[in-house]
Order: sequence, then structure tokens, then C-alpha cells
Amino acid sequence: MITKPLCIIPARGGSKRFPRKNLALLQGKPLLAYAIEAARESEIFDLVCVSSEDQEILETAVWYQAGLALARPPALASDNAQVRQVCTHVLEYFISKGHFYREFAVLLVTNPLRTSQDLRSAYEIFRSRQANYLMSLVPFAHPPQRAVWAPQGYVEPYFGLNQMKQTQRLDQLYRHDGSFIFAKSQIFLAEGEFYGSKVIPYFMEAERSVDIDNPLDLAWAEFLLSRSSPREDLKSL
Repeated sequence: MITKPLCIIPARGGSKRFPRKNLALLQGKPLLAYAIEAARESEIFDLVCVSSEDQEILETAVWYQAGLALARPPALASDNAQVRQVCTHVLEYFISKGHFYREFAVLLVTNPLRTSQDLRSAYEIFRSRQANYLMSLVPFAHPPQRAVWAPQGYVEPYFGLNQMKQTQRLDQLYRHDGSFIFAKSQIFLAEGEFYGSKVIPYFMEAERSVDIDNPLDLAWAEFLLSRSSPREDLKSL
């Protein structure tokens, strides 16, 4: 059993809303590189593994010194493929080679502003709390309880009138921002789910939590990087 965790970076080649998103350039460097470099510079992982069906992505992973660029089967390259399925495939690949990682982390390419210090701090909390999972969270910018929809062409509160309160009277809700999830491998493989047992939070600052889903998000990340202070953890980006 390998005691240092495995880092898994899923990086599918296809993206309908933002073609070639995982290789989009941010300050002249592909998004994939930010995830690889943050993982490597954290120095907490035994191996950084990039999973993709795309040859250019696999070659880019090697260029930026991922420990392993692992080709995934076509079934895990579709729009319906889920990150948890990709992680299961990677873990089972290593098991088939006789290597069992006690813990692993998954980093999404689409949040390039996470830092190596975020990873170190989160892993320390994960180990000290003896949790099964740790998930990075960021507050919703606007309370989702106040969402509306128009199912018959007329606007209605989605969660009912009782939730249309002043913001300060509503519970603070969060979302997973894609920065990272840490998990115990054996429990994850048994539960098959990141929202499993004993999930603890790691709260991210909004300015280090950008989920890039379209070119406008990429422009926002460019702006945030351009104004960030020259702290050591940001210089590593």
C-alpha cells in the first residue's frame, strides 16, 4: 500500500461549450499545466496522473512533467462520463499493476487559481480530521434559495415564497469549485461517490476559485492573475 496520495487530473479532449478547454491558454500556458504544476509543487503526492482520451492532452501532460499520462477508454470520453468513473478507472489501473494508493486527490483542470499551498493545507486538514473525503467549497455569489423559473411562461420562485427572504436571513450555501477533492481510496471504491461518508469542507477564497466553463470565465481568470500580489504561493502558478 502506497502511503503518499495519488493525484488524478481528468482532462477530456471534448468540450461542446468551450472547444479544447483543457488546453486553452491562460497567460500563455495551457490550463492543464496549472493543475500539474500546483500538484507537483505541493510535494505531497507520490505521482501525478493525467487521464485523457486525447493524444494532444496526453503529450502536453508529459511536457509539463506529469508522472503518468494515462489513456482512458472511449466509454469514459463521452459527454456523459463522470469524474468519479474516471477516478475509479485510474485506481483500478494501478491495482491491476499491484499498486494500491491509500489516498488520492482529484484536481479539475478548470480551476487554475488553486495553489500548492491550498493543497498542502487541505491535505493536512484531511489527515488530522481523519475524514473519508475533503472537498473544496466556495460560497454561492447569490443565494440559490432565491432562484426563480418560468415553467408556464410566468415567473415563480423555484423553492417557494418562504425562501424569498432577505439575504442575511438565508443559510449560507456553497458549491464544490473543482479545485480538489481528497479521498480514501478503499472507501471511495466501496461507495462509488464523492458525496459519501464523512465529507469535510475546505473553504476557498473566491479570488482563488474560478471555474472556467466558457471564454468569459477565462478572461476573468486572466484579470485575477494580472492583479494578484507577488506572494510565493501565487508566483508558483
